[in-house]
Amino acid sequence: MQNKMIIELLKRINQFSQTRNLSKSEIAELIGIPSSTFKKWFLEGKNKRTPSPSYVKKLEFFLEVQEAQRRSGKIRFLLLLLEDELGWFRDGSTQTREVFREALDLSDIGYISSLLTMLGDESKFVRWLTLSTNRFQYFKKRQGH
Repeated sequence: MQNKMIIELLKRINQFSQTRNLSKSEIAELIGIPSSTFKKWFLEGKNKRTPSPSYVKKLEFFLEVQEAQRRSGKIRFLLLLLEDELGWFRDGSTQTREVFREALDLSDIGYISSLLTMLGDESKFVRWLTLSTNRFQYFKKRQGH
């Protein structure tokens, strides 16, 4: 089982390097692993090596950071889009804002707003997560109809 997890991890690392057109040496340098050690994990036959537990953790952490950066970029894009759409309602008439209020669940808006705020500070986030009983409910409600 452990070996399958390592194989999958190495596949993910390899996919990452291929999508960014990075050589084994370049990806090893990014992760902070000696290139000669890194390359042995991708060999075939008797020369193939398996990463040690400490290197496995390093690889997992690297992929987690890359995923966090990718998702942060998506959130940044969505926030720009959201600001543009909300600006239309902000600058619109009372009637357009009433349509907004009828179309959206205001508790979901509060949840998203507080989540975004609390993600800015880990200690506040941990407290908020412990105390928060709200969850985003919009799609759950929609599926019930």
